[in-house]
Amino acid sequence: MRTNEERARLVHKRTAEIKRKRQKQMRRAFDMICLSACLILIVGIGSFMPGLATGIAAGEIQHASGTASLVGSHAALGYILMGIMAFLLGVCVTVLLYRLRRRKERKRLEKSDDEL
Repeated sequence: MRTNEERARLVHKRTAEIKRKRQKQMRRAFDMICLSACLILIVGIGSFMPGLATGIAAGEIQHASGTASLVGSHAALGYILMGIMAFLLGVCVTVLLYRLRRRKERKRLEKSDDEL
């Protein structure tokens, strides 16, 4: 027969395991959401830029007064948009790599905890 202390310890151990499993599922879901958002952004930029570049070359894009007023030409607007999109792409890649590194560290820590 087990004592009450042993039962309480087993209950606490089991609840901790359940909490870890839920946290792992939440992290995995969040990782998938981040990955999907980044891929959608990358594909969206990739499909949007050819049409934008032809629109700029043809002179169809008219920007409102004050928009990019520091440089003030249509060619500069394309460079500004390209810079913003490149920045967003860089942010997405950085976030993905950071989350992958954290996942790898967590797996390594879990493996070392299991071995103990």
